[in-house]
Amino acid sequence: MYYPTLEYILPQRIVIVGVGDLGREIAAAIQQSAAPPVLSFCDDDCALWGRECDGLPITSTEAAASVFPDALFVVALWPYSQTEGLRHIVARLGSWGCKVTTFIPFLWRHAQQLLPRSFWDLPDRISAYREPIRAAYDTLDAAGKLEFTQQLNLRLHADLSDDPHPSQQYFPDDLFELSPTECFVDCGAFDGDTLAQFMQQSAGSFGRYIALEPDPSNFAAVRLLGRHDDRIATYRLAAGDCYKQARFSSDGSSSRISDAGSEIVTCIPLDDLLVHEWPTYLKMDIEGSELEALSGATNVIRRCRPKLAVCAYHCPDHLWRIPLIIRELLPSHRITLRTHYCDGQESVYYAFP
Repeated sequence: MYYPTLEYILPQRIVIVGVGDLGREIAAAIQQSAAPPVLSFCDDDCALWGRECDGLPITSTEAAASVFPDALFVVALWPYSQTEGLRHIVARLGSWGCKVTTFIPFLWRHAQQLLPRSFWDLPDRISAYREPIRAAYDTLDAAGKLEFTQQLNLRLHADLSDDPHPSQQYFPDDLFELSPTECFVDCGAFDGDTLAQFMQQSAGSFGRYIALEPDPSNFAAVRLLGRHDDRIATYRLAAGDCYKQARFSSDGSSSRISDAGSEIVTCIPLDDLLVHEWPTYLKMDIEGSELEALSGATNVIRRCRPKLAVCAYHCPDHLWRIPLIIRELLPSHRITLRTHYCDGQESVYYAFP
């Protein structure tokens, strides 16, 4: 049986599914409270079986279902997948007779320790922004309104019913096409994955590609990928709202501006970097710094009126703040929202003429 919230259940024992950071943090929050005890971790990684994590044993998920038949299994995974989300993991555990919930109600119950986290926050805190949420909804086309509602239901009600959109992320050919003179600005170029997709999608026919990536190892990868094409410019910079030095947490896949970071990076407004460029497409996937990057790109966006692809899943308020900013900068552009991975991950606002 699946429990989307904990309102009507008081479990006596808990098993945490997943031994990553999320599972460990939820286990610690439960152990520090007066909640029922955590008995064990379970994980599908056989290399972990028989070990301990934070004083708790680790077993296989199937074995845990047999050993702890009366426990509540808390799925503390947030799978980064286009095909298998939380509801699929819940269904698998349910088929073994387990009582199951996800990590979401535990985030809410232990909000002081665990929230905000990515786009997760207490439903009451999100609901307090009713008016800007309504205004953001009104900026979107019909498909965007539907996706916005589904993403809001995920955040407010732990509704896992949404499916990822099948279109190519950043290059949805049913919305717009790339031009042979395209000037693509890639904020958050990672290891060159978007550059590789762009080269394939454009068949190598484009005007310019400008990549910003502050993580040193990722920057080395994207620079290597574009080294033989003088149309490709790479900068070890972060897009921001002003020129400054900032602390940066460098961990590869989710590197970000952070006061706890050990690296120092240079932030620059796109208005300064692109003063002599004419971008036709701006993409921003920068781990929570999207609002600052948009602020620093106000002039270039108004001057060039480019297509935009801006991620909206890194912070709770980005779901409504980003489309409101886009509408102010580009009042005649069409704006839509698509989510390309399960469970709210890779939600992207697209704006185009």
